Amino acid sequence: MKGRLCLPPTWALVVLLSVSLLSVSCGEAIEFTAHPYGYWEGTGTATEVPMNDRVRRLTRSADFDFWFTLAEDGEAAGEIDLHYEAELTVDNLPSAALPLPGATVTFDPEVGGTITDPDPTRRFPLVGRLDDEEGLILAIATAEGDRPSLEFTFTADAGVNVAPNTGVTVQKMDMTPFSPFTDSGGVIEKRPDGPFAVHFEDQGENYAIEWSARQMGGEQGTFELTPEMELELQELEDSWDDRGGLLNQLWRERQGGG
Repeated sequence: MKGRLCLPPTWALVVLLSVSLLSVSCGEAIEFTAHPYGYWEGTGTATEVPMNDRVRRLTRSADFDFWFTLAEDGEAAGEIDLHYEAELTVDNLPSAALPLPGATVTFDPEVGGTITDPDPTRRFPLVGRLDDEEGLILAIATAEGDRPSLEFTFTADAGVNVAPNTGVTVQKMDMTPFSPFTDSGGVIEKRPDGPFAVHFEDQGENYAIEWSARQMGGEQGTFELTPEMELELQELEDSWDDRGGLLNQLWRERQGGG
């Protein structure tokens, strides 16, 4: 018959199955992007210069990736892996020349340092809090004093031009892993026809921080909080309460003054 397309039964089953799968996928996508809660993954970088004077400059950085589960009550919990680097440079050290019979001995000192830890990657529990005004604030749940230290090697070379040069001094010391997060949060936004995402970026004269994450799934996973994670979450809540009280006080003073 002209004007009609008759598909074989096998083809018809394939088409019907494809339409059914497409309907299921579309339904899951709509449910997936309906809320920001669920499983998230993210990456970031942080660089800071905690020491910088006329002679010494210490630069340290961390590349990191993390994951967390965001619950409907706004609490987030997960883990973060950070790979640390650090470098100490010392410039403008005075040189000297000491004349001796038949020769002149020069001193050109070089001083510096770097992380020499066999594995400069550290993993810590991660917590966070989502607020309508503050956004998503993340924090490492391990206190600074409890974080496994990094091995940092300090080297000083006297730079003597007479062999053998035995003026090299090597000293190893512990460096505490720093946190790449601040008390400011990233704003969560929904991507068009896609998942929710969050981005944070801040920089100043001696630091630069950038991290981002996106929702990977809408499932409501469970994560058991450790005591240190609960403590860090409480500190986040307390800091928000303090800032909220200060803003209310300023508002009341302005109203009274008006």
